Amino acid sequence: MSVAEISLEEKAQLLLNDPAELAGQSHHAWSHLPRDEVDAMQLVALKERFAQLRDRIPVLKKLADGEGVEQIDSVDDVVPLLFEHTVYKSYPPSLLEKRNFAQINRWLSRLVTPEIAQAIAAVDTSGCQGLDDWFNTMDQALPQMRLSHTSGTSGLLSFLPHAVREWEKVLQVRRLFAWNLDGPQSSRPELHAAFPYFRNGYLSHLRGADVLAETLLPSDAHFHAAYPATLSSDVLHLGARIRAARSKGTLDRLDIPPALMEKKKAFDQLQADMPQHLAAFFERMVSELGGQRVYISATWTLLHNMAQAGLARGLEGVFAADSYLSTTGGAKGVPQPPGWKQDLLRFTGAKRLIEAYSMSEVLASHMQCEHGHFHFEPTTIPYLLDPESSKPLPRSGRVTGRAAFFDLGAETRWGGFITGDQVTVEWDVPCPCGRPSRYIVGPIERYSELNGGDDKITCAATEDSHREAMDFLNNLEG
Repeated sequence: MSVAEISLEEKAQLLLNDPAELAGQSHHAWSHLPRDEVDAMQLVALKERFAQLRDRIPVLKKLADGEGVEQIDSVDDVVPLLFEHTVYKSYPPSLLEKRNFAQINRWLSRLVTPEIAQAIAAVDTSGCQGLDDWFNTMDQALPQMRLSHTSGTSGLLSFLPHAVREWEKVLQVRRLFAWNLDGPQSSRPELHAAFPYFRNGYLSHLRGADVLAETLLPSDAHFHAAYPATLSSDVLHLGARIRAARSKGTLDRLDIPPALMEKKKAFDQLQADMPQHLAAFFERMVSELGGQRVYISATWTLLHNMAQAGLARGLEGVFAADSYLSTTGGAKGVPQPPGWKQDLLRFTGAKRLIEAYSMSEVLASHMQCEHGHFHFEPTTIPYLLDPESSKPLPRSGRVTGRAAFFDLGAETRWGGFITGDQVTVEWDVPCPCGRPSRYIVGPIERYSELNGGDDKITCAATEDSHREAMDFLNNLEG
């Protein structure tokens, strides 16, 4: 039976559990799902996700109890239950400074389903001397998870509990585009991936590398990273702490253990040696992959640095013109230099750069079309919120507000998330590109930059229920 012949409920199940199959393994079909059908599937899927997770994720249950939300009848019903992004870094900062990972695990267990929470509670973290030890220990104990962290520009790292299965579903959709699939019988290319960064690490945009290799590539040997080492999360956190202390004028009070200083020295040396690493990387890519169709996806800063270094060596048109070249996310507060896209296309030889709007907390990427619009993925329900109250704005017309999302792919965590981004969404007028999905028009801006560095999110939940939920999350004594 074809997808077109199955019921709405069955389609919603595919949207939740096997989105690539919902599109019949076709990238064109995925991008052209009718918007009315997507709306109907999303509501059915949202109702099911809420019913599945409402009483199984402790902090969600606390918030839903406080708001009196027992069921979902419309997509806006979930807005009071969307988590603001500070939730994932709401643990007491002293826990990291004291390396109290047992308490961090206790905090983390309230953000996930019971079976994951039980596995977390069973982890012995007594030997963990830092973040690198902790992440490695958690990986060994929870192979079904890919715990990651953000860059910590505020001085605090957000810890994100993504399941491997959640990554797999997202990358199976990405595979439709990377492989240029147009149905289940499409040919599967023997693709290689070139990645101008570290092979391993716990930073969010590094965590998908292993799943990517398993999903898109014939083997791990087809994943080529510029630096084979593991990026140290301890050093990244130290850098975030130093930046935060410098901005507050408290750098002289920062206590840095000798062992961490040694890690930082080793990292500084690695950075000093990066030109040699990059030279070797380029030589390998030209000799092994020159002229081939490759998969390249990274932040725009990494890609542009790669292109500049390659062009400086006289390298142009290195890969095949139909290579899959994409960038998701970026460096907060770093302006994009003029001509960076042209540099990248000239170096790689790819005929198109696919830009996407994404964030660490929501795994799906919203691709930009040829008209410069970011089209929302069917696995993600978009919201626009009033920046003052976080109440939902109308889902019609062209509206500007705070972006929020519900990630339907989330299975072991709650998928509702409020961003720090101001966006304008066109809800009604179809895009000239022909894709029927709703989309973002104009620039994506950070409220913190618009407000002179401050962005205080007001949760749509009542003040009492929100405070009680946060107190519950961070009361680690009981």
